[in-house]
Amino acid sequence: LSGVSHGESCGEQLQDFGRPEKIIIGVMLAIITAVTVMGNTLVVIAVCVVKKLRQPSNYLLVSLAVADLSVAIVVMPFVIVTDLTGGKWLFGEVFCNIFIGMDVMCCTASIMTLCVISVDRYLGITRPLTYPARQNGQLMAKMILGVWLVSASITLPPFCGWAKNVHTAGVCLISQDFGYTIYSTAVAFYIPMLVMLVMYYKIFKAARKSGAKHRFTDLARRERLETVANDALRIQ
Repeated sequence: LSGVSHGESCGEQLQDFGRPEKIIIGVMLAIITAVTVMGNTLVVIAVCVVKKLRQPSNYLLVSLAVADLSVAIVVMPFVIVTDLTGGKWLFGEVFCNIFIGMDVMCCTASIMTLCVISVDRYLGITRPLTYPARQNGQLMAKMILGVWLVSASITLPPFCGWAKNVHTAGVCLISQDFGYTIYSTAVAFYIPMLVMLVMYYKIFKAARKSGAKHRFTDLARRERLETVANDALRIQ
């Protein structure tokens, strides 16, 4: 009941917008969708066509582009139409479940891929010679498959009887079940966010350490050159 009332209140808020505001929102969303489709399509084509870009580490970029492209093609049209019609869901229960399922899976896959990219970058910087995933396309493909399987594990519960999505009176909402909400937000957002923060902090530390090491090496080289120059002057 709380989910339904929340959805109805959201719909009422959208209905408060006038026709010009709805048109502006629709046009902006359409532009964002078009740019997203073109940009991510170019990424996929570039990696597939340009031989130099066909490296295992770039497979992650393709996975990210596919996830974002799927959101733009499958999810955003429903969002645009729903906004233009005052927040009312007009596509029925079946498409409501498809819409929510694709939205959850693709957005989760996008976030999880960013998480894996952070781990990949960290290992590539700190272990460039021993990190095998950069030379092993099969291992990278398995990592990407794991990302999509985890995303599917968040998407499937509403289809299997646990935490059903809310669809009633022109409202389409993801399940408001407390347990499912905790599980989905933890796996799809908080855990990846924590991993990314840790990885990029370690990358920052490694870069700073490397910079300090180079500065020390340059200073030592400069001191040796000055010593050689002074010795040469004394000999003269």
